[in-house]
Amino acid sequence: MVSFLTRLLFIIAFVSFPGRLKAQCVEKTQAFEVGEVLNYAAYYNWGFVWVKAGVAKFSVGEEDGNYKFTIVADNLPKWEWLYSLHSRHTASVTKDFVPLYMSASTSENGLETKDYYKYDGDVIYKTYSTKSNPNPQTKVLQHPACSWDIINAVYVARSMNVRDYPDKSRIPFNVMFNDSVYTIYGAVLGEERIKTRTNKEYDCLKCTATVVKGTMFEAGSPVYVWITNDVRQIPIMVESKIRIGAVKVYLE
Repeated sequence: MVSFLTRLLFIIAFVSFPGRLKAQCVEKTQAFEVGEVLNYAAYYNWGFVWVKAGVAKFSVGEEDGNYKFTIVADNLPKWEWLYSLHSRHTASVTKDFVPLYMSASTSENGLETKDYYKYDGDVIYKTYSTKSNPNPQTKVLQHPACSWDIINAVYVARSMNVRDYPDKSRIPFNVMFNDSVYTIYGAVLGEERIKTRTNKEYDCLKCTATVVKGTMFEAGSPVYVWITNDVRQIPIMVESKIRIGAVKVYLE
């Protein structure tokens, strides 16, 4: 169930990128700083009841003078009998948003996978292994300019000022998923005031995005993301139908 949470939060990245191509894809950011920690909870629609299914923590650190992003996600212990998923992703970019690496370690219902992506200009060197095949395998992937893995993409998106875009204008963003590059289109639908499950209220921009074919989202159904209407553009809530039911994710 927490995989719903992780993948839904990645959609945050797909609704906010202005798609400007230039030598430096992202300028220095005011959206976040080292030390930021954001906690999220995912709720799954079980019939007429919404149940809390998983949690995730998004952290910004520093490593060798560069940003280090860490996302840790887990299903709640009470759901372990039904579905077990635990994941840890780390990624690093320079302060000018040149990507350096991305590492992912996931355990899902006994299936364990490890992936490591090292960026080198216009190519990526990927090393990967599984519990059943622990010997590391390698492959070389193309890295088009101004395209992002799903971890760095979240923070790149927050650094882009979507408030300058007219409502409902299509905003393209290139994201790498399953070793391929997809162009996702997002749009800002307008302003809304959102109350979370902890009764906190935020002035937000409501955004929407297309989804990547082959993911757990229901084909043709929009994904909605509410981000704070300020320079930080913090994701407050995510909402989407999935193949079975629906999911909502809230900032705690």
